[in-house]
Amino acid sequence: MKSFLSVIDSMSEWSGKIFSFLVLAAVLVATYEVVMRYAFNAPTVWSLDLTIFLCGATYVMAGAYAHYHNAHVKIEALYGRWTPRTRAMVDLLVTAPLLFGFCGVLVWVGIGWTWEAIVGKITYYTEWHAPIWPMRLIITLAAFLLLLQGLAKFIRDLATIKGKGAV
Repeated sequence: MKSFLSVIDSMSEWSGKIFSFLVLAAVLVATYEVVMRYAFNAPTVWSLDLTIFLCGATYVMAGAYAHYHNAHVKIEALYGRWTPRTRAMVDLLVTAPLLFGFCGVLVWVGIGWTWEAIVGKITYYTEWHAPIWPMRLIITLAAFLLLLQGLAKFIRDLATIKGKGAV
């Protein structure tokens, strides 16, 4: 079981680190656009869309990473005062069902949504007309990774409630 959880944790850690570099790419694209627009009077049609895609991909792919590092927002006035066992129970009974429901629906719908964009050759509605399927695929993948990391936390919370310590 520990190796299974370790694989999930590694996937969350590495996907978060890899996709964090997209922020740098977005900054470079935005800088390129500013230079082209104001220094050479030659604006691009693609830079804003690409910057939005890069920042969006970074944002959604950070979910599993944040969940692994316990960085999501909680009501600390309550949550921070509870014992680890109480926190685990609340997470099992309240947080996990909401997370599994949200991510499950997003993965299920996202698969069809992505396939529809690939088959239908759907493009972004701007002047650049970039294909939309890569962003839809990233959203689906991000939901799947968050679902896996939620499963890992669920298993750890069960171990905490049973008094088995860290898993």
